[in-house]
Amino acid sequence: MTIDLAWEDVLEVGHGGPGCGLLHINGRQPKGAFRYLPPAIAHEGRVYASTFVPGGFELCVIDPETLVRRALSPRLPYARLERIEDGALIYVDAFAGGRECRWELAAPKAGGLFGRLFGR
Repeated sequence: MTIDLAWEDVLEVGHGGPGCGLLHINGRQPKGAFRYLPPAIAHEGRVYASTFVPGGFELCVIDPETLVRRALSPRLPYARLERIEDGALIYVDAFAGGRECRWELAAPKAGGLFGRLFGR
């Protein structure tokens, strides 16, 4: 399946800040009234993006068929996607002079937190 990503109405967030806009996946917008920080990354049938939210950004995954967005991270001060590498999203954590950070995409192991909490 080919995933076509396009941007519309990219505007600065604050004076001199990053530009966030409307993301289109195969000509359609994801559900919800969100703006996204370019670029988005299509990978293994999913679209990964950085969502502008009050007070920062959230890393998210969007299903290109249903256009449903799911947050992957808590609110971060800044997150511009760079690439996917070794099962992790690589993002930059500042608009200017930021460092590269990783957000692991691996699903949590069964019984992880629950098992630790209840000694199983």
